[in-house]
Amino acid sequence: MPDLGVYLGAVRPRLLERPVWRWRHRGGLPEFTPEAFRSRFPYGGERDFLARFAAGYAARYPLARVRRAEYVAALGRWPSVIEAVLAAADQTCRHEFDVLGSGPVALGAAIDWHRDFKSGRTWPRDPAWRLDYTNLDEPSDVKVPWELSRFHFIAWLGQAYWVTGNERYAEVFGELLKSWLDANPPGLGINWAVPMELSIRAANWIRGFGWFHGSPRLSGRFWERVLASLWRHGEVVRWNLEYQRRLNNHYLSNGMGLLVMGAFFGDTRTGRAWAARGRRILEREIRRQVHPDGVDYEKSVSYHRLVLECLYVALLDAEAMGPGFSPGFGERLEPMFEFVAAYTRPDGSTPLVSDADDSRVFRFSPADPPTDHRHALAVGSVICRRSTLKRAVPDGHVDLLWLLGPAGLETFDRLASDSAEPSTRAFPQGGYYVMRGPDCHTFLDAGEIGFDGDAGHGHNDTLGFELYAPGGAFIVDSGTYLYTSDPAAHRAFAATAAHNTVRVDGREIAEFAGLWHVVEDRTAPRVLEWVTTPEEDRWTAEHRGYARLPRGVVHRRSVRFERAPRRWTIVDSLLGSGRHLAEGFLHLSPLAVVERRGPAEVLVTLGEGALRIRCSAPMEIERGWVAPRYGIRLEAPVLRIRIEDDAPLELTTHIEWLPAGEGRDRQEDA
Repeated sequence: MPDLGVYLGAVRPRLLERPVWRWRHRGGLPEFTPEAFRSRFPYGGERDFLARFAAGYAARYPLARVRRAEYVAALGRWPSVIEAVLAAADQTCRHEFDVLGSGPVALGAAIDWHRDFKSGRTWPRDPAWRLDYTNLDEPSDVKVPWELSRFHFIAWLGQAYWVTGNERYAEVFGELLKSWLDANPPGLGINWAVPMELSIRAANWIRGFGWFHGSPRLSGRFWERVLASLWRHGEVVRWNLEYQRRLNNHYLSNGMGLLVMGAFFGDTRTGRAWAARGRRILEREIRRQVHPDGVDYEKSVSYHRLVLECLYVALLDAEAMGPGFSPGFGERLEPMFEFVAAYTRPDGSTPLVSDADDSRVFRFSPADPPTDHRHALAVGSVICRRSTLKRAVPDGHVDLLWLLGPAGLETFDRLASDSAEPSTRAFPQGGYYVMRGPDCHTFLDAGEIGFDGDAGHGHNDTLGFELYAPGGAFIVDSGTYLYTSDPAAHRAFAATAAHNTVRVDGREIAEFAGLWHVVEDRTAPRVLEWVTTPEEDRWTAEHRGYARLPRGVVHRRSVRFERAPRRWTIVDSLLGSGRHLAEGFLHLSPLAVVERRGPAEVLVTLGEGALRIRCSAPMEIERGWVAPRYGIRLEAPVLRIRIEDDAPLELTTHIEWLPAGEGRDRQEDA
């Protein structure tokens, strides 16, 4: 249950401030006149207003054009990033965008910023607070115009501009912002509807000021219009905080947005007030939404990354502006980085646990896959001064440069290198456990479904696991395909059968009650054994999600991982009485090749490795889906193991890794 403070804290922002503000601005917000906007600043009446503002910006942010040569020289250590950035910037100049799995799509000379170009639906330019943007009865996805309007492509245009000096990139930056401003008057249309979107967009526009201010192709009038819109962004976020029954990444991103915009307008009393409010929100929410072991309580690896980015972006801006955050904030932030290090697999990828919509605050490196979170480890290694976080990114990452400046990159290089193998880790409050061995990574889930029992972005994956071994991620979660544009698909990807766990009597671990809700989370998971030695790891956990069934049962799972032979033994038990059908699922990589060796044995080949999987019951080879990122799904093999018997009953699965050739030889000898 959420604490009483959440309800009490909602009285003012949700029941008073937001309704009154929206009633006052029920027709939208007026555009600022230059005089009205400048009056917010202590130097607003001066002729060199923009120069004074830029000087204040340069004093608070390392990203200032006077240091352009220094940045470009540092960027040279990543030639592949420069190549990808230039390609992405040129694609942006052609108005070609790849949004949420769409693939490159040419949007034409006049971009419709209110349109989901996948479905063709366009939202009207009505007051934002009156728009219905879920439209669950129609095949549309509001995230498409929102994602485009986050302006991540500013980072590619900005870097290309600094590297090449080509004013064409500045012109396109100006054209795109002007196009958006013309189409999105303050408070009107879908892109003003959700403060989270405004917060992320504002953060990217502010970085754009650092890259492009001073370009001869961008006039002072243009910049004053951009600044005035950013001020309106701050007002909308401040008076429309996403305070709800259970606070989540949206509300936390509002705090980040207020702090970032407040720091940007730090020359003003209002800006300082926004920053102070954002700081208070984040100081509180990092304790509410993040467990002491560093795991975000929404139970999603993807949203953990987004929340972490919001927190460290805000931290860096607060330190630049002053005052910074409390020591307790940093003490809760550091284990969040440690969790990223633990769930990052040897190839740099991450498990597909629970919902994922590829959300980022910034996308400095356009070629990074959505499931590569190592940029956060690079930033964390400098913030926390931790060489163990540097281990997964020995060459650093471009995010270091653009968030901490060349000085941050120098700090990273001075950190001692840690070549030790990452170790097995437990995150008991978050409910996640990671077994590690020679190039092996097993991610186990023994936590609640998520969001304090309401599911939120969590899935029916209790006691599920993912398994990586030499060759790649063999056994994977199904991931997340879509949200509002296909509610049935979202439910299917969140269902028990889409995860590597056990379904009983064809029922869900928790029954669904909406797109992001369950009727009740009765799993009450608990870990009975967690033992790690140099030779092996052992883990036993159980949940009571099926205790609600007639003649209910408890699902208990034990996993033993023997390091040297790369061997796993998984025992699933249904404890209780009555006759039950137990179905175990193993979802395999879309690239895996499955060869049957018997009714209860298969060989799964992936890359240079293979898994020999043997079960105590017959296995069926089926076709399923894996969504490696939002908006994309790939066909993939699924192993279904079935047993119907009186409880208590037991299902045992033996998994052994073999070199690919040896696996085939053993099959031929069998």
